[in-house]
Amino acid sequence: MYRLEMYLPRHVVCGLTCAAFAAACSHQPAGDKASADYDKATGRLSRLVFDLNKNGKNDSVSYMDGTRIVRVELDLDENGKVERWDFYRPDGNLEKIGFASKDDGVMDSQAFYDPPGVLQRIEISTKRDGKYDRTEFYEQSVLVRSQDDTNGDGRPDKWDYYTPRPNHAAAEPAYAISATAFDDSGSGRPERRFVYGPKGAVARVEYDRDGSGQWQPRVLRASE
Repeated sequence: MYRLEMYLPRHVVCGLTCAAFAAACSHQPAGDKASADYDKATGRLSRLVFDLNKNGKNDSVSYMDGTRIVRVELDLDENGKVERWDFYRPDGNLEKIGFASKDDGVMDSQAFYDPPGVLQRIEISTKRDGKYDRTEFYEQSVLVRSQDDTNGDGRPDKWDYYTPRPNHAAAEPAYAISATAFDDSGSGRPERRFVYGPKGAVARVEYDRDGSGQWQPRVLRASE
């Protein structure tokens, strides 16, 4: 359902928003017309509606503060429901992208970026109820770990750690789980973890009951 390429920023919206502003003030061919709204109190540009894919039907709305883009909403499949939201910082850099995985107008994931536009983390609402119960963390756009709130108490209780698989086949995942940790007592921190071997089998189980950060291994026998 969620693919990393979904969250890679497209640096085209800003330019097309400016193009839409120009189109709103000029003659357009047949089809939906680009339009601009202005704040009645300040006279500042507040909203642009335009046709991003240029098929004659408006599919995008840009919310503005004058010339600054605040948020862009896209309905590129033109079903009347927003499937993507782009949020921008005051300096014009992309802050995050939200997605509706079922193209129904319900935002169920959001990807956050640092000012240069590098992916930092993705938050996912697995139940699509507005509560983001899974977070994936990235370094240089590479998945390194994730955490899940499996019982809905607002705190993570499961952690996965990943290593990349650069030579993976097209149909295979790009990452392998190197370890999985659990909170067994409700402490809010990892207490038990499985460490996996090169072929994905559990190599050992480790415990950190006192939260010291010192994991005590229990090596599994071949029969376990």
